[in-house]
Amino acid sequence: MKKLILTIFLLGFNCAFGYGQEYGAATNATERKVLKLINALPEVQRENEFRKAHKNPRLLKAQIEDTPTKENNYYKVSIIEDLGFQLRTYEWYEVDAKTFAIRYWDVANDRTMSLSEMRKLKRSQ
Repeated sequence: MKKLILTIFLLGFNCAFGYGQEYGAATNATERKVLKLINALPEVQRENEFRKAHKNPRLLKAQIEDTPTKENNYYKVSIIEDLGFQLRTYEWYEVDAKTFAIRYWDVANDRTMSLSEMRKLKRSQ
């Protein structure tokens, strides 16, 4: 439980300072593609459609948190909501820099899973 609380605190602390990149601020074509892929996920699209229908001006958007390294070939991307005074993080994904395969990162259990596994898990909850 302490580990979960610490993880949530650190994620919130990180997001409060607005690190990362917004969709329009991608520095190259690969980053733009990664952000477009995440923003196009049905879960993000569905939530944004709901927000638009209810006239909520704060839409969810993808933000790159980490870029690939020699040891890790993935972009770490979060789904955020800009509250003005802080960024609220909802979900995390990893996107392979070469294949653009998307994996969901379960922060609480520190494991990644395919999108189909994530969707199946969320339907069962």
